[in-house]
Amino acid sequence: MTTSALELVTLTGGMVVPLSALQVLWDLETRGFDLRLDHDGRQAVGPSARINEEDRRLLREHRGALRELVGYCARVQ
Repeated sequence: MTTSALELVTLTGGMVVPLSALQVLWDLETRGFDLRLDHDGRQAVGPSARINEEDRRLLREHRGALRELVGYCARVQ
């Protein structure tokens, strides 16, 4: 059995996130999706009608890191 090391990225301010989460965020943004946190701190993606099953899987897989990234982006803008 082979295991791969998780690649991490350190952002300005010291936040550390998996590179794979950044890649998911970049891909969705490139494709015109808007990731944001709702008033309860839950992740929201729009337009939801265009989200496919693979997108949903990746969003679930990276949920925590994506929440952190969306919050980080809102703070640094």
